[in-house]
Amino acid sequence: MKMKIFKRIFFVISVLIFLQSCGYQPLLSSKNQKFSIVNINVYGDKKLARTLGNYFTEIENVDNNLILEITADKKKLVSNRTSIGASSEYTVTINFDVKVISETNNTVIFTQNFTSTNSFKTSKVHLDTLRRENKIVDNSIKNIAEQISKRLNVIFN
Repeated sequence: MKMKIFKRIFFVISVLIFLQSCGYQPLLSSKNQKFSIVNINVYGDKKLARTLGNYFTEIENVDNNLILEITADKKKLVSNRTSIGASSEYTVTINFDVKVISETNNTVIFTQNFTSTNSFKTSKVHLDTLRRENKIVDNSIKNIAEQISKRLNVIFN
């Protein structure tokens, strides 16, 4: 019995040592990033556009300096009502038109529209409903920022 426990502990420790020394680094970390967003121009819903822009930081000593132009728009519609006519579910659609421009020669690297649509149920407390909406919007913006980062990493790596 003690031998089985010893073998298991030895196996777990061996696996951990192997994983620690394999040299794994995430592809989308700032260490591997070969571009830097040096300027962000926001249009439309400025709060949404700035929130998306905050996911990108300027990195020093990078060859590809980029300008990010973001046009943001948000629509919130009632998607379901109760029998007495009160709102019971909302659908939020956020839309970003993103243009990435090279700072050195002003060429357009890419232009793309990113859209995210999500629904959420209302709560009896209005503050909880607002929190649900904000959480959905924040998660959507984070996902779109990751999509933009992945696309730029593919272009510049």
